[in-house]
Amino acid sequence: MPNTGLFYLLDVIGDASQEDPQALSRLTFVRAQCLQCHAILSLSGAPGLVNVAHGAAVLTCERCKNRQAISGARFADFVRRVEHGLIPAVGDIPQAPGASGDDTHLHRH
Repeated sequence: MPNTGLFYLLDVIGDASQEDPQALSRLTFVRAQCLQCHAILSLSGAPGLVNVAHGAAVLTCERCKNRQAISGARFADFVRRVEHGLIPAVGDIPQAPGASGDDTHLHRH
């Protein structure tokens, strides 16, 4: 699911695990909306995106410092749902107050 509680995932790119092609071993890019301050984040490294074990990562909002650890399974599930069309394109998602539709997109990898 795209809503992690503190962030709304918009785009996730990572390296597939060699042991399990359905899992991610490491994230290289995450685009998300902070659900506290509504900032759109494009994260590709520390301090906003910190990889931990098995495709899990800690996201930190650059604006309000909202922070959440998210499991690798959650990211892999998001990627799988996007690939199967189970998550709508951003244009179909209602925008949070203060968010601009021009600031968001989904990669269908």
